[in-house]
Amino acid sequence: MTNSLKKHWVTFYGAGNATRSANVATKLSALLEARGFTAITKADLNAQLRIIDGQVKVATRVGAEGTIRDLQSFRRELIEAVNGNTPVGRDMLIEARDLHNEVEDFVNKLYNARTGLIGPSTFAEVSRIMSKNLSLRAPVTDEFINFWKRVARLYVDETQQVDIPWVTFDGKIMMQRYRGKNQTRIEFIDPVTGRKVANIYEGTIEDGLLRGSHAYQDASIGLGVNGNHSNDAVIVRQFHLWGKKNNIDTGTIHDAFFTNIADANLAKTALRTIYADALDGDTLRKTLKEMRKRGLTTATYNRLIQEAKDLGLLDPVNGLTRADILAPIPDGFDWYGVGP
Repeated sequence: MTNSLKKHWVTFYGAGNATRSANVATKLSALLEARGFTAITKADLNAQLRIIDGQVKVATRVGAEGTIRDLQSFRRELIEAVNGNTPVGRDMLIEARDLHNEVEDFVNKLYNARTGLIGPSTFAEVSRIMSKNLSLRAPVTDEFINFWKRVARLYVDETQQVDIPWVTFDGKIMMQRYRGKNQTRIEFIDPVTGRKVANIYEGTIEDGLLRGSHAYQDASIGLGVNGNHSNDAVIVRQFHLWGKKNNIDTGTIHDAFFTNIADANLAKTALRTIYADALDGDTLRKTLKEMRKRGLTTATYNRLIQEAKDLGLLDPVNGLTRADILAPIPDGFDWYGVGP
């Protein structure tokens, strides 16, 4: 694994498979572009597919069967071109020009990719390799996220609610909202350029009830990831509160911690205590208990508690303890990742 990939491993923290692949693409695409490659992320491709799908819907409404077939054929060709299976020819350029100006620009980019084209399938493979290596070193990274994916599905199924509770390390109840979206397509001809312009107006469904599959999928993907970040935020907040109480200036960037060098050892000791307190927060068990209060069945609650224990996420045998975190650090060692 190259050094550039190693330093981006942090983007996998708390992320599911799709997010990991997207993060790899985001982090590496600029580097590849600087070296002369043409990098196309899944998000780039999906933006074009949404435009084509919108045109298919318009053609479907008026019963234009031939247009529908042409659009669907063009869609397949575009996906194949992005994944490197087929080259882009002049016929495809002409079709793109007739379809939409944004699609035309995108296909032109593919057509002019002379050095090399890196597409979503390549980024996904890089992500898979990185995920495999990360899982070997820290199995909990996959188990934690996948566990909460299952929890989210069960909670939404049983309660039909997409506002989901999460109990943070300090005992606060935060509601994660995964409400459905209403979308309206707006399309017009720019009077100055004469080019077709399309946009999507998106609104949020106001009640907390399940409406369609989109909110359901978002809840499944997001619950553990967002909960993880909420827990991180608690640790950051406790660090700043410690600094305020002790009249020590503190700074953070996400979950990186900073003080004056003269206060670094004090800050290190404080952080160890904060992490020990977080371990005692028992956020997994308390979150499941809060879900049970809001409609999760007792049988499902008990099954999830047992599953968490089996996975080592809850009450692990020989697991990390508060005493382990606060134990004296042996000579020649230091607390990982913390200076000075």
